[in-house]
Amino acid sequence: MMCSERVSKLEKEASLPQTVIAVVGDTGSGKSSILNAVLEHGNILPTSGHRSCTSVVVRISNNELSDAFEADVEFLAEEEWMEEVSMLLQVLTGRGGKVRTQQPDPDSEYVVAWNKVRAVYGPFGADITLEKLHQQTDVTRFLGRTEHISLCSVICCSMFIANK
Repeated sequence: MMCSERVSKLEKEASLPQTVIAVVGDTGSGKSSILNAVLEHGNILPTSGHRSCTSVVVRISNNELSDAFEADVEFLAEEEWMEEVSMLLQVLTGRGGKVRTQQPDPDSEYVVAWNKVRAVYGPFGADITLEKLHQQTDVTRFLGRTEHISLCSVICCSMFIANK
């Protein structure tokens, strides 16, 4: 067996242990930006200086089986999501019983809740209720599902994530 064949065989047989690196921080602190800077493919994860974009757990790994950018997106169960939204609305509700709709001061206690609701549902008014949000099928139709996406480019991947 030639040297190059041996090297090829060893490369195929060698398996390195998986290394897991956790990147954690406050909403909007730049976690997605740092990951995009480290990855070789540019802006895979959506970023914004104005709102939270990836306010969920994201796991990134190398796809050695194809050139496609693939993801399995696991959405919360309906009950879990509605509990989360209920807590977020409680945080956003002021003393007078009205939901705060203005963009909060970055140092305020309710900035994370406001960013999450805004990221998922878009602009909202003071008349927002859990029931009204539950009726938004463009959000609720994904709950409890896992969506597999396979896209040919980083640009398509980033646009897909940003628009879901």
